[in-house]
Amino acid sequence: MTKLFLKSLLCITSSLFLLACGSSKDKEDEPKYSSSYLQFYNGSATSALTYMRVVDGKTLGSAVYGDVTTLVTMESGEHNLTFYRQDSDNKEVLVDELKTTLNKGEKSLLVLSGSATGQNIVEHKFKREELSSKFRLFISSVIQGDSRFDFYMSEAGATFSAAHKLTTLAYLDFSEASYWGTTAENFNLGEYVVYLTLPGKTEPVFQSAPIAFSFSTEYALFVRSTAGAHGGNIELDLVANSSSAATYPDINESAQYRVYNSMASGTSLHVTLEGSGSNTSEIDVQAKTLSNYTDMSFGNYRLSAGVQGNENLSIKNHFVSLNQGESKAIVLYQKADNSLSSMSFNESILPQNYQYQVDIVNLVADFVSLELYFVRPDETLDTAKYHVSALNFAKSKSITLPDDRYEILALVTSNDNQLLIDRSEQVEFEQGKNHIITVEKDTTSPTGYKIRVLN
Repeated sequence: MTKLFLKSLLCITSSLFLLACGSSKDKEDEPKYSSSYLQFYNGSATSALTYMRVVDGKTLGSAVYGDVTTLVTMESGEHNLTFYRQDSDNKEVLVDELKTTLNKGEKSLLVLSGSATGQNIVEHKFKREELSSKFRLFISSVIQGDSRFDFYMSEAGATFSAAHKLTTLAYLDFSEASYWGTTAENFNLGEYVVYLTLPGKTEPVFQSAPIAFSFSTEYALFVRSTAGAHGGNIELDLVANSSSAATYPDINESAQYRVYNSMASGTSLHVTLEGSGSNTSEIDVQAKTLSNYTDMSFGNYRLSAGVQGNENLSIKNHFVSLNQGESKAIVLYQKADNSLSSMSFNESILPQNYQYQVDIVNLVADFVSLELYFVRPDETLDTAKYHVSALNFAKSKSITLPDDRYEILALVTSNDNQLLIDRSEQVEFEQGKNHIITVEKDTTSPTGYKIRVLN
């Protein structure tokens, strides 16, 4: 009886072992990419933050211009997707809809393109592959119009003469590149440089810094134009399977700056940015005036400014760095002891259409910190959704505001009481422009302080 029991137990154990072995083998045989994959890239230069959602389901992610959502794993089959932005009342504004069929082992890369008058979603599909020390490269352009570019690539460290032409790009083209023109050959992992020329020309109009392709996966490179304060240049966005795109400007792209003179009326300031060699800029800025943008080569600069003959109202050797494609605002102000000083910050490179990224600067040394409330016509201060708090003297903060009308209230706390030091008229931001808001001393204001909206 005991032997019979042991024999039965051995058979059961062996059967379970075989089942387990079969299960393990099934897993080994299962393809690495056995699901369906979805990702959304925002390539519309006039877009707002745009959301992707399954109809009657959850939101799958959102992206601003030049960025991408995380890679989403989806069930295979048909899906209805909507793409929307939010207006100033947090209501959804439909951008586009798409009905797609997702297949196992396949990635669907959805691209928002077009302008504010005609945005739409374009779908690109490709089969994912198991790769070993190799990567696949897809190339596309989201620059509207008739712009065309010859796309070249070389290993990092080589010159343009050693670069290989991979394709000629036009608006919304999307194709897979092969390693130096070979048939269906993938690229070796490593660092590469991208060049763009006008069709048939041999003078690059764009050169990237070395781009690291470190993972055995599929990459997509999007050629796009810059937006915001320094629009019209060319940049590359590298999209992989992560939650953000890596952006590469032209290594020779210029920068720009503008200056705000917050001094009392009648005090003009002479401003000099001195770089290496003969790379120097000089401008005069009147009081309470924001200058126009001045283009400069990227690099490191010595900032000097002041009133001639008045050492107390002058600065020397302040450091300003301008990077490729960057727009920098420089604010000249007086400290508590009335000496001149400067501060600077980068301005937004995002489209300023449905949403505005506004920079706010506290130039009042009398208070530890300020609060600013952006109050829409149907709100009070208590119900205002948008505000900035703890804004210290000579510091800046940015806030993203939907397109609407705002009354701006500046408050401080003194002896546990909130004091209203100034309020603006109704403000509507101007499309396509970057805006700076300052709070500063002003003898013409009833309270001695004033909110200024600059663009």
